[in-house]
Amino acid sequence: MKLSEHADRTEKLFGIRAEDIHQWIDGFFDYNGKDHSRTMAGNLDYDPYDHRRFRHCKEALSEAIQTFGDKYTHQQIKDVFETHIRDDYDGYLPSRADFENDTFIAKYHDATRDESLGEVLDANELTDYFDGLHTSDPDSSPSLTRFSLRIVLPTIAAIVLFVTAIIYVIVPLVEDSMLGQKRQMLKALTSTAVSIADNYVTLAQRGVLSTETAQQQAAAEIKAMRYGPENKDYFFITDMHPRMVMHPYRSDLKGKDLTHYTDSENTSGVPVFTEITKLVKTAQHGFLEYQWQWKDDPTVTAAKMTYVEGVKAWQWIIGTGVYLEDVQQEIDRLEHTLYRVFLAITLGLTGMMGYVISQSKVIENRKKRAEMALHEAKDRYRALVESSNEGYILEADGQILFSNTRLHQLLGYTDSELKSHAIWKALFPENPQNSAVLTHLLQLFEHATEPGEFEAQLQTKSGKQIDIILSTSKIFLSEKLGHVISFRPIIRKIYGGSFGTIHRGSDYQQVSADIVTEIEQGNSHGNVVESLNQLPDLIREMIETGTRPDYLRRLIGSTYDAAICRFIELTITDIGEPPVPFSFISFGSNARHDMTLFSDQDNAIVFATPEDAELKSIRRYFLHLAEKVCAMLNQAGYSYCEGLIMASNHQWCLSRKEWEANFGRWIQQASPESILELNVFFDIRSTYGEARLVDGIQAHIQQLLRQHPEFLPVYAQNCLSYEVPLNAADEIKTERYEGKASLNLKDCLRPMEIFCRLYALKHDIRESNTMARLKQLHAEEELDAKTFREMVYIFDHIWHLRFMNQIIEYTDLRKVNDVLAINDLTRLEQENLKNVLSRIGVFHEKVIKDFLSGR
Repeated sequence: MKLSEHADRTEKLFGIRAEDIHQWIDGFFDYNGKDHSRTMAGNLDYDPYDHRRFRHCKEALSEAIQTFGDKYTHQQIKDVFETHIRDDYDGYLPSRADFENDTFIAKYHDATRDESLGEVLDANELTDYFDGLHTSDPDSSPSLTRFSLRIVLPTIAAIVLFVTAIIYVIVPLVEDSMLGQKRQMLKALTSTAVSIADNYVTLAQRGVLSTETAQQQAAAEIKAMRYGPENKDYFFITDMHPRMVMHPYRSDLKGKDLTHYTDSENTSGVPVFTEITKLVKTAQHGFLEYQWQWKDDPTVTAAKMTYVEGVKAWQWIIGTGVYLEDVQQEIDRLEHTLYRVFLAITLGLTGMMGYVISQSKVIENRKKRAEMALHEAKDRYRALVESSNEGYILEADGQILFSNTRLHQLLGYTDSELKSHAIWKALFPENPQNSAVLTHLLQLFEHATEPGEFEAQLQTKSGKQIDIILSTSKIFLSEKLGHVISFRPIIRKIYGGSFGTIHRGSDYQQVSADIVTEIEQGNSHGNVVESLNQLPDLIREMIETGTRPDYLRRLIGSTYDAAICRFIELTITDIGEPPVPFSFISFGSNARHDMTLFSDQDNAIVFATPEDAELKSIRRYFLHLAEKVCAMLNQAGYSYCEGLIMASNHQWCLSRKEWEANFGRWIQQASPESILELNVFFDIRSTYGEARLVDGIQAHIQQLLRQHPEFLPVYAQNCLSYEVPLNAADEIKTERYEGKASLNLKDCLRPMEIFCRLYALKHDIRESNTMARLKQLHAEEELDAKTFREMVYIFDHIWHLRFMNQIIEYTDLRKVNDVLAINDLTRLEQENLKNVLSRIGVFHEKVIKDFLSGR
C-alpha cells in the first residue's frame, strides 16, 4: 500500500490520517536494508539502521509513542501503527524475530517487492526456476520497471520509429519521386514536340516545303498541342536571340525581343528567356523554375517548372512546363492517402502490441506469483529449520545449499565451511560405524542409494565427539534431486541416566570454570558457541542433583558475560580498535544475572563523550561493533530482544552525555505509564570495557534522585501494579495456554525484582543482582532477618520451578517458555506454590508504608 492509502485507512477506521506516523514508519529505511549486514561489514560509513526491521515490527511501537506522544494519544498511535503494519503483512503483526529468521521480508511502498532470493536455493538453482528473475545486484529496479524496460519501452520505441520513418523518410521519398515523375513527363512531352519540329525540318531540307512554310506549320501544330487535367498545359517556341516564335496564350509577345523580358510578377527580376537561351546554348536542354502567367489567365501568376530543348537546324527552343502548385496538390492528395493508410497500420500495430504487452504482463504476473510462492516456501522452510533443535543441511546434486544455525552451534563450523566438499571426512572420524554413514552420504550425493537413518559419531571443529542420529530424505529442486540431512544429538531426558559428557559426581564448579575458560580462549565464534552448548547438559544434571538456583543463575550469567567479552574481542580484532573508551552495558535480567539458558538480550553501549563533529563517525564504529556482537549472541542462542533494547539499536548506542540526558528526562518526566517501559534501564552493569563510564551514569542517577525526590513514590506505584497471582479465594489465578490452566513464572518473579530495584535506588546500592541487593538491604536494616530469609526462599522456589520447567521443555524439544501447567504439579507442590505466592503481598505492604502512606 502507498502512504496515502495507509492514511485513508486510518482516517476511515479511527478518524485520523496521521500521515506523519505513516511516513515515520516507512521513511526511515533504504531499499537495500535487507543486505545491511553484508554492506556494513565492508563499509564503516554505511548506517546499519537503514532497514525496516526496526520499524516494521511490533517492538517499534514504544519508539513511535516516544516520537509522537506530544501530538497524539498513546491509543491513537497504537491504532495507526498496528493498522499500518497489519495492512502490510496480511493482518499479522511481525516481531523482529520474524525478520531475523526470514519468516517475513520487509515491504517497500510504491514499488514491487524484488528482494533477492535467499540462500536456501543458490543462484544457479533459481535460474533454472525463473530465467532472468534472479539478480545479485541489490540495487536492481523493481519488477514493474524491469517489465517496462523489457516489453513496454521496446513496443513504444517500435511505434515511434515507424511513425518517424513515415514522416521523415517515406513521405519525403514520395515527394521526390513525384517530382521526378513530373520532370520525366515534361522531358517526354517536350521531346514529342521537338520530334514534330524535326519532322518539318526534314521536309524543308528535302524541298517538300519551304523553310518558312515548314516553320509556320510546325509552330501551328505545336501550338495546338495540349495536355494536363484541364487540357490547358501548352508548349511555346522561342529562337536563340531570344524572340518569341509562338506562345498560345501570349500572342502579344510574338516576334518580340525577349532579351530583357521579365514578367511583372517575377519578383526576382531574372530575364527568364535569356536564362532559357543560356541553358540551351550550354547543354541543349534542361529545367528552369520561374514565375509565369497562370494558364490562360493573364491576371494571375504562379511558380512554374519548365523543360526546354533546342532545335538546332532552325535555332529554335521548344519548351513546356507545369505549375508547382498542381504538383503540390497531387503530392498532398497522395500524402493524405498515405497518412490514412499508415494511421490504420499504426493503430493496428498498436492494438496488436497492446495485446502482446497485456499477455506479457499476465505471464509476468504469473511468474511473479510463482516467485512469491517460492519465497513463501523458502521462508517457511527457513522458519521451520531455524526454530528446530536439530541440525539440517539441504543438498542438491552433491552441493550444500543451506545449513541451519543449530548445526553451526552444534559443530562450530560456519555455513561456508560446511559447503566444502572435504567437510564430510572432517565431520565423521574413522570408525566402523562412521564408515557406513560416510559411504551412504557419498553414494547419496551420486544418487546411487536410497535415503536412510543411521547412528553416528560427529567430530566438532574443536575435536569434541557427539553421538547423533543422522537421517536423510529426498526433495526435488527445479527437477533436480536433492536431500535434507538432519543431525539429531542423542540425549537422555532429565528424568534418568547421564547427560552427554557430564557425569554424576562431577566437580561442577571445575566443569563450569573450564567452560568459561574455553569461552575466553575461543579462537572463533564457532568455538565459543560450541563451549556454550555444553551448558544444557551441565545445568540439567545440576538441577537433578539439587544445586541451588542462585548458583545456576550465576553460572549461566558468568558464561554469558564471558561470551560477550570474547565476541567483543573477536570483533575488535576484525574491525580495529575503538576510537574512544567504551563500556558494553547489560540491562535487566542480563545485568542481574537472573538468566535462564533461553534469556534474550538486553544490552547497550556507552562511550566517552567526543566532540560534536566526531560523534557521528564514532557512533558508526560502535554500531558496527554492536551489530556483529549481537548477531553472534543471537546465533549462540541468546535471541534478539523483542523490545530492541540492544546495543545494535541506534537508540541505545550513546555517549555518556546522551545517557545522562536520557536518565534526566526519564526521572524528571516520570509517570506510572512511562516507567513501565523504563524498568529495565535501572538494572545496569558494565560487562566489558571501562566500568567507570557506567559508574558515572549511576552516580548521575543518584544525583537526579536527590534533585527529584518525587520520582521514587511514582516508581513505587509501578511496583504495586504487579498484582499477586491469587484470586479472592486464595486460589492461584491461571490462564489457558495450549488448552491447559497455566501460570507465567517470570511474571511471578517480577514484583520482587522491582521491589529490590526500588530500594536499591533508595539506598544507592550499585549491585544489580537481586540476591546481592537483598543481602545489602538486610545489611542496611531495610529488611529484618526473618523477612530477608522469607524473600530468599520465595525467590529461590520460583526460580527452581522455572529452571525445571524450561529444562523439561528443552529436553522434550517443545517451544521454550516460562509458562507452567499447574496440573503438572502434585497437590503438595501446588499448595506450596500457593503459600509462596501469597507472601508476595509482603512487598506491597512495605512499599505502601515506606513510599505512599502520606498520599
